[in-house]
Amino acid sequence: MTVTVKLFGMLRTQLSDAPELKVRLDQGCRVDDLIAAIQSMNPEVGDLLLKRKILVSVNHEIAHCETELTSADEIALLPPFSGGSCASGGMSSDVYR
Repeated sequence: MTVTVKLFGMLRTQLSDAPELKVRLDQGCRVDDLIAAIQSMNPEVGDLLLKRKILVSVNHEIAHCETELTSADEIALLPPFSGGSCASGGMSSDVYR
């Protein structure tokens, strides 16, 4: 099967200079198989995925390594981001996998 992975920010430049990446995987593959495929294409980005500096989103939710993939899934790689302000005593939150 072929999955489409949406790319944002610096990942567009590092992987393909396109908004998405097509990755060929076997049926029943999981997120960790996707990470391995991306690492073989670009070890630098693969290492960031393994270190969880880049998150994988499947169908608008942060995915775990054992999440099974289908060709119909909406998959995105989410690079580190920053922004916002807590200067006025607002809430801040951390995202964990």
